[in-house]
Amino acid sequence: MIFSQGVYVSTNPFAVSSSIQDFDLSRNESFRTLQIVASCIGRMPNDGSPHPTSSFLSHTLSTITSPEFSNVVVVYRSFDFLGVESSEHPHRPPLRREISRTEEAQEVLWHRRLFEVLRGVHKVRDFKLELCADVWEPVGEYSVGILKQAVAEEKASGGFDGFSSEPFVTYYPRRTRL
Repeated sequence: MIFSQGVYVSTNPFAVSSSIQDFDLSRNESFRTLQIVASCIGRMPNDGSPHPTSSFLSHTLSTITSPEFSNVVVVYRSFDFLGVESSEHPHRPPLRREISRTEEAQEVLWHRRLFEVLRGVHKVRDFKLELCADVWEPVGEYSVGILKQAVAEEKASGGFDGFSSEPFVTYYPRRTRL
């Protein structure tokens, strides 16, 4: 998913073939924000192979010529957090659950891999990185905490040293209606 100034383009970077070259944002002169959903980057094993989304995002950033471009927003939904249990009822928010040490390790590895992809595409073009928890209120504090912890761990290891500004975490609460 890519979003800018009210324009929404849905794409599956895992299915992109040679048509990736056809995806060009150079004509949009007021492009400010590239927004992707975290699940597009996906939970892939950390086997050292290049992530499929990396080349797609690198190409996309390389086509942006707008002088107003400055932000990449990664949007996380409730299902992106292993400690969030979906409700079987469509109008009820998910619930927080305790996660195992194995799941905790999976969560850490996923964020490292996601940040690795973002560091790679950052080499193509400088941007401010925002991680946005777009989740239900009951799991908001937990989700924001996971993101802040992931950013802190990445900063501690020097993972964001090449960025012109520190990544920041925002929260967009989905309200519950019962």
